[in-house]
Amino acid sequence: MVQIFYFEHHGKCCRQILDHVGTPSKVLLFPDESNVTSHQTTHWLLKTLWWNRSKCKIVEVCGKQRRKTKAKVYDNNQGAMCIRGRFKNSSEPDFILTLTSNVSCSDFQTGYTMTGTLERGDSVTGKLRLTHHAMIRRREK
Repeated sequence: MVQIFYFEHHGKCCRQILDHVGTPSKVLLFPDESNVTSHQTTHWLLKTLWWNRSKCKIVEVCGKQRRKTKAKVYDNNQGAMCIRGRFKNSSEPDFILTLTSNVSCSDFQTGYTMTGTLERGDSVTGKLRLTHHAMIRRREK
């Protein structure tokens, strides 16, 4: 049975949902059909900091390799959250992860509480492209 909390916060502030899901939140990344890279099966661990609401820690897990970074969080309180950051020593160093709590009925029934997209590239040249679709599952308590 789905908790009433997720029905009440459908399409609302993402921070409240992340606080309810708990930290670290596992962001499942599904590759976009137009993107072909060698690291197709990855997921991110997203940990919000309790003392600073505008920053978060991200750990990229790709097999046994892990990369860590800090990122800036932008929330518009309308159901969308943008996370912007940079991985050092990478071919595509910059990223923007956009999450929304306004999920479709089929995604909600599948168990996802937030969905979004991941764009990677180089922000110096201004070339960011869609690489993955991101989803966060709800935790049944």
